[in-house]
Amino acid sequence: MKNPVEVKHPIHHIIRAATLAALLSTHGTAAPPAGRLDTSKPLVVLDFESATKFTPGFVEAVRTTVSAFLKEERLFPEVLDRDSAKGKDKAKLLELSARLVEFKAGNMATRVLVGLGSGRASAAFDFAVKDAQTGATVWERRIKEKASVWTGGTASTSQRQELPEKIAKTLLKELRKVEAK
Repeated sequence: MKNPVEVKHPIHHIIRAATLAALLSTHGTAAPPAGRLDTSKPLVVLDFESATKFTPGFVEAVRTTVSAFLKEERLFPEVLDRDSAKGKDKAKLLELSARLVEFKAGNMATRVLVGLGSGRASAAFDFAVKDAQTGATVWERRIKEKASVWTGGTASTSQRQELPEKIAKTLLKELRKVEAK
């Protein structure tokens, strides 16, 4: 009788073959460069878009908050809006765009009756930084935030007011991870 450790099942052969094929297929090809963001260029914050309904003023509130946080943190030498960037050399600019892809207004009844963090307001944005001249994406990330369980008010409006700041802080944290050294 064979030692049970030595018995090979057909699935082991398939896994080995797939692993070997994957390794060989990447041999000789250049790996994509590590994500680096050139924070020495000014950043133009474009108008943010929404793919969801029923978000009057929210997208603009997030854009305004993001712009203010970027200016305050001085991650980029200059943070501009579209109008301020007119006449500047596009070769020396980056553009930040965002699209709201998910929005939940929150539900006070669910928060009170169910608890445990359910019923909180939340939002998700797809952010992208592009080279202004070529349009090539140099960084992109989906950022999703939920309002805090401990928001000062129980109303959904209080929670929605908290989201722009949370999104801006998370965006800065993510941008700092890839900033050029």
